[in-house]
Amino acid sequence: MEPIATKKAVLKAARVRLENTAAELKARIQELKAVTIGDDNAESASQTESTRGSDVDLMNSLGVQLEHVLQDIDRIGIIAPESLMDSVQFGAVVHTDKRNLLVGFSLEEFDAGGKRYLGVTPKAPLVQALFGRKVGESATVNGLEYAITEVI
Repeated sequence: MEPIATKKAVLKAARVRLENTAAELKARIQELKAVTIGDDNAESASQTESTRGSDVDLMNSLGVQLEHVLQDIDRIGIIAPESLMDSVQFGAVVHTDKRNLLVGFSLEEFDAGGKRYLGVTPKAPLVQALFGRKVGESATVNGLEYAITEVI
C-alpha cells in the first residue's frame, strides 16, 4: 500500500477505535446513572449509600477517561494523512522491525491495512528514544533494539 493510503487507513482505524471506546464509556456511564438513580427500596439504606458512593466514584473515573478519549479524537483530526514525515514525531506512522506505531496518543493495538498498530503518546519511552530518528536508524528501549523501517 502506498504511504498516503497507509497513513489514511491507520488514522481511520484509530479514529474508529477511539469512537468505539467513547461510545462504550458513555454507555457504561449511562448504566451507572440508571442504577444510581434506581429503586431505593431494593437495598437497605447503608448498602444503598455504599453502592451509590462506589458508583459515583466509578462514574467520575469513567468521565475522566471519556474526556481523554474525546481529546484524542480531536487530536487525530489535526493529523494530515497527506503530510508525509521523514522522522519520528507527533502524527507519524512508524514501522519498526518489532512494532508499528501511531505517534500521538495512547491507544490499544488495532488493525489497519493488514498490520497491527499501537497508539503511543510522544511521552512514551519508546517514542522518546525514537523521536527525531529516520528510516535506518534505531534506538534501544528496555534492552530491545527497535530499527525504523518506515516513517509516514
